[in-house]
Amino acid sequence: MRISINTPLLLGLGLSLAACAETPYEPIVDGQVSRNYHADLNACRQISTQKQSTGNGATAGAVIGGVIGGLEDESVGGAVVGAAVGGLIGSAEENAEIDDARDRIVFNCMRGRGHNVVG
Repeated sequence: MRISINTPLLLGLGLSLAACAETPYEPIVDGQVSRNYHADLNACRQISTQKQSTGNGATAGAVIGGVIGGLEDESVGGAVVGAAVGGLIGSAEENAEIDDARDRIVFNCMRGRGHNVVG
């Protein structure tokens, strides 16, 4: 019984690391930056942290990965490896979606505070 996990495992680990390397969103402002800009940006970033992960991405990824791994290898070991890799990929994907949602929150918050944010 040989389990071929190199490519999926490396892909999952790479996605996980990429999700952790996210830098804070820095809005692009058209025109002058007001003196309240940095205080408003910090407040908006704090508000965006209210958007939390549900963990559903990791769960769904583990289930799908377990099924695929079990079908491909036809063993419990294949299902376990598939579940682990699927969980990593699902978690990384959900984290990327959370980061995008937080960026949109900061964007809208800064516009709401009167900053001419364009991107």
